[in-house]
Amino acid sequence: MGSREFLATRFLPAALGALMVLMVVGAQLALASDVPIPARVLPGYQPDANSKWDEQGIWMEMAEAEQQLANSPLRVTDSALTRYVEAVVCKVTAQYCDDVRVFVVKNPHFNASMAPNGTMIVHTGLLARVTSTDELAAVLGHELAHYTQAHSLRRFRAAKNRLAAGSVLSIGLALGGVYGAGLPELFAVASVMSFTRAQESQADELGAWYMNQANYDPTAAARVWARIRDEEEQASIKHKRGPLWLSSHPEPKARERNLAATARVLNVDLSNSRRQTPDLEYVGALQADYAQLMDSQVSMGDFGRLNSLLDRHEAMGIAAADIAFYRGEGWRIHRGAGDHERAIAAYQQALQGDAPNVRAYRELGYLQIKHGEPESAKVNFTEYLARVPTATDRQMIEFYIGGGW
Repeated sequence: MGSREFLATRFLPAALGALMVLMVVGAQLALASDVPIPARVLPGYQPDANSKWDEQGIWMEMAEAEQQLANSPLRVTDSALTRYVEAVVCKVTAQYCDDVRVFVVKNPHFNASMAPNGTMIVHTGLLARVTSTDELAAVLGHELAHYTQAHSLRRFRAAKNRLAAGSVLSIGLALGGVYGAGLPELFAVASVMSFTRAQESQADELGAWYMNQANYDPTAAARVWARIRDEEEQASIKHKRGPLWLSSHPEPKARERNLAATARVLNVDLSNSRRQTPDLEYVGALQADYAQLMDSQVSMGDFGRLNSLLDRHEAMGIAAADIAFYRGEGWRIHRGAGDHERAIAAYQQALQGDAPNVRAYRELGYLQIKHGEPESAKVNFTEYLARVPTATDRQMIEFYIGGGW
């Protein structure tokens, strides 16, 4: 073996390995220091005449999109949950708080996003899946990192280029499946365009630093992805190629490991982390708007996912009547052998106790009509209207009470 071959086979791999170790240690030291990865977008940033030619245009289009979003029927407004999310966003974003406008949107999928001009969208599907303020802060810190590193701007530029190229399919998918018609195309297309895996990994690390600075538990970030992985395993409707976010995000199990490692780099005492402490404040915020979170989950028609969420919420301490009601909804949409009886039993359970879910009267009535029990249906419909005199579907219910079936 010649000297060159000897060096190549013996010393070069060792040298490369040592270099990789130094790079990882260097990155960890930078993360653990008082100065994280330098921000590319500073607090109070506004594009000016010297900015890249397209940035001002994107901000103008985003301002239009934000106005339409503010008036959208999909927006959750004037709710305890929205106010709670806004408070957590402000704490996590710290110096950027005045730059961020938060919109909670009715959408059953796990997602949040942040536009280059500071518009942050949080899906109700995300809120239904995190179990604590710490876990919510982990996702919000991740989105802030995308913003401060200008990842969002790059994604919106790509969306604008795609529009210029006339990608009708992408536009149609975004408008029809993400936020619904009415939002500008740029906003919609960007919402379904992915960050690169490198950007996602950087946002994970920097997001953990942001939440740690805000005194949230960075070990919660790994738990978010552990639960998403568990839900995917329990889903009744499997994605052929995995969820949309999996094509660009690191694989959930690997992401979970990396985030746990990041928490250790931040010198978090794992023995004292708030892993098992019930977050009663977050549970209270969810409880106040629970129907807005869960009705859209039912509309997805995925029995497995719904049950996965209900198991999680039951353990958190969501009201037993609400858990029972949505168990009934699950059996109703499942429609297997014996599911009618299971749905009836669950709805009846939802009517027990001092704080019943009175919507169960209506659902019982519908099931009884469907199965040839009109008199029982009338009793339950009548009780429903007595409990909810301002029901928006009152006219329809009165039609059924009058025998209109």
